[in-house]
Amino acid sequence: MSRAKTDGRAMAKARASYVLELARGCSYISSALTPDTLKRTSAEVLGEFRELYGDRELGVFRKLLAEDLQRRDKQDAASAVVDFKFVG
Repeated sequence: MSRAKTDGRAMAKARASYVLELARGCSYISSALTPDTLKRTSAEVLGEFRELYGDRELGVFRKLLAEDLQRRDKQDAASAVVDFKFVG
């Protein structure tokens, strides 16, 4: 089986597993009106996900969340999610 098929299946499985978190996060981050609130909402969504599922799953969630935001034509929000860095 090719790596692309394996990666695609893993992403589909992750999307199904985190469907509620993705929907909530996408909606919440999309509602941000300023760059400051965009940073705060991204931090909240990613931080809550990290607390629930740990660092191991965070990269996949972040990628899926950014894809969903791009689909909603929220490029600034998608970039904020991708660029967000945890401090400490």
